[in-house]
Amino acid sequence: MMYSTDVFFKNLNSVKEFVDTVSKYSKLEVNLVSDIYTMDAHSLIGILSLDISSPIRLEVPSDEIPETFLEDIGPYIYEGSKEKTASEE
Repeated sequence: MMYSTDVFFKNLNSVKEFVDTVSKYSKLEVNLVSDIYTMDAHSLIGILSLDISSPIRLEVPSDEIPETFLEDIGPYIYEGSKEKTASEE
């Protein structure tokens, strides 16, 4: 199963805060997908190589996503984004 949603960063500081948040879940695979690029969401430099001026797709290919992770990334979820799991597609 895969969880996916869109995230948006207001500024460079919000990118850093997002990486700090995601890094608390170092054993969880979290990716950001923009066009043809997929970056590890734990990597500040990787995220900064993406176009952060528009929403970016966040994907977590895992069956076991901690509820606290979903709460922690809440502030970065793009308003109007449709959160999905693979079983809903």
